[in-house]
Amino acid sequence: MWAAAPVVWFAVFLGWIFLSNEPPGFAVVVAVLLSLPAPWLLWASWRMPRPRPDTYVAEAGALLSGAVALYIATLVNMIANEGPAPVVLMVAYLAAAAVFVAAAWPLPGRRIAYGAAALACVILGIGLRVLYSGTSYYPGIDFITKDELFVWAFLGLPALGALLQILWWLRSRSRDRSA
Repeated sequence: MWAAAPVVWFAVFLGWIFLSNEPPGFAVVVAVLLSLPAPWLLWASWRMPRPRPDTYVAEAGALLSGAVALYIATLVNMIANEGPAPVVLMVAYLAAAAVFVAAAWPLPGRRIAYGAAALACVILGIGLRVLYSGTSYYPGIDFITKDELFVWAFLGLPALGALLQILWWLRSRSRDRSA
């Protein structure tokens, strides 16, 4: 069941976007759909029993859905807008950082990875809003300046956190065997 949850979430989201003709409350429903992965991750972290495969699938699905939701929120808020990111996008990223911190609290084995993801969210939330500059570091290629921060923070820091978490797990595992 949990393996299908991200697919169902994404299908409902796309169905709402493409099949509705922007009825009243359209933006509210989209905001609710984009925010669903947050309580899903918290529930998987705080309430689901461990170690069970369905718990890990639910957690991975929430992380994947949350990454897609943040990416969609960034596209919606930044694709046609010049200048710094809107405040609502900064708040969304800071809220995502808070969710990662809350999800890591009961799971010591996830603190490095979720901490790196929270740091990425803070950097993006503040960076896209406050650190915006109209000047390009690469003359004639303006889109690289914006996208480079996004790619390094959105993908690089969580990947680094996951790698560090795996190394920490391997280190603690080898310590347990030698003791």
